[in-house]
Amino acid sequence: MEELKNLITEREGQIREIEKEIEEYQRQIDQKIGEASTLKNEIKRLETVVKKLNADIRLTQRKLNSSELAIEKLGIEIGEKTSDIAGRKKELAAILREFSEAESDSLAETLLKHKKLSDFFTSLQYLENLEAAIGSDLEALKILKLELEERQAEEKTAKERLENLATELEDRRAIQTNTQQSKNQLLAATKNKEVEYQKLLREREKKRAEITEEIRKTEDELRLLVDPSSLPLPRPGILAWPVQIPKITQGFGKTTFSESAAGDVYGKNGHNGIDLKAAIGTPILAAEEGKIKGTGNSDTVCPGGSYGKWIVIEHPNKLATLYAHLSLIRTSAGQEVTRGEIIGYSGDTGYTTGPHLHFTVYDARTVEVKASRVCGFLPYGGYIDPMIYL
Repeated sequence: MEELKNLITEREGQIREIEKEIEEYQRQIDQKIGEASTLKNEIKRLETVVKKLNADIRLTQRKLNSSELAIEKLGIEIGEKTSDIAGRKKELAAILREFSEAESDSLAETLLKHKKLSDFFTSLQYLENLEAAIGSDLEALKILKLELEERQAEEKTAKERLENLATELEDRRAIQTNTQQSKNQLLAATKNKEVEYQKLLREREKKRAEITEEIRKTEDELRLLVDPSSLPLPRPGILAWPVQIPKITQGFGKTTFSESAAGDVYGKNGHNGIDLKAAIGTPILAAEEGKIKGTGNSDTVCPGGSYGKWIVIEHPNKLATLYAHLSLIRTSAGQEVTRGEIIGYSGDTGYTTGPHLHFTVYDARTVEVKASRVCGFLPYGGYIDPMIYL
């Protein structure tokens, strides 16, 4: 057991070291986001992202190993508790038999068995001691059973965590592979030449402007169909935050970025959701239970032009939510999800100025998933301010 505890402590130390390594990679990635849009800088950023994702994989593997050790330790403790309970039961059974035999004689019979009155009272004291021992053993047995139940509950939680980590490990490997492929595709598309990269950026910007205008026109019409009176009354908690540690990097509607010359990505019409800080590979959580209305990847038709990988969930409360710029989708159309369930991982697919989650809230009755004129299948809807429900 001591060796097992030492191994767990060692794994925890390794986890902390890898977490520090990931923090440093993330700092480098954030720094590169603010640098000029050159092919050289973009390749360096992608290389750092791949290194960070490899560290994510190692971290998840260490957590998985640590969880396996924790389950092994709990298994030993459960075995010890079970053995202790069996021993206590055996002791209790022996005391009960002894007490039963002593109690079978009447008071008069017990008195006549003893030559001296003092022996009789000694006998009574013995009975009292047996009764106290029974009470003590019963109490000890109750405590052992409670401890056993606690360990069993811990083991169940640990096994669920192990299953989740195993799934997460496969997901992170897929994200790393996708990112490496993105780097290779960029090099192939630009022939590793800066002039070709700048040409690619201009083409994407033109496509992005067309898509933005199309979405704006469609959603302006759909917003007329929003019926606020039939939606949930605004209050915090109607929807859960889609990331564990929410930090808004761009708000809803008219924002400094949306109205700036550099940020004219919404046709001066404001932002149809909020952006949340989320490094590539951050788990994205369903804001409420519901059914997946659709998923897609606009990058397959117009790379860097729109939402990238996206998910739309329709909720029973007549709201719908959009999650965009993902690196990996873990759901499919028609699937039922629960509040807080991992549905994908954040990324920087589609049109982004850096990794983040774009989160939009719609009136579910206005949502349409249909073919765009220029960018494959996209979600549209009558959007409302997410902050009134978060």
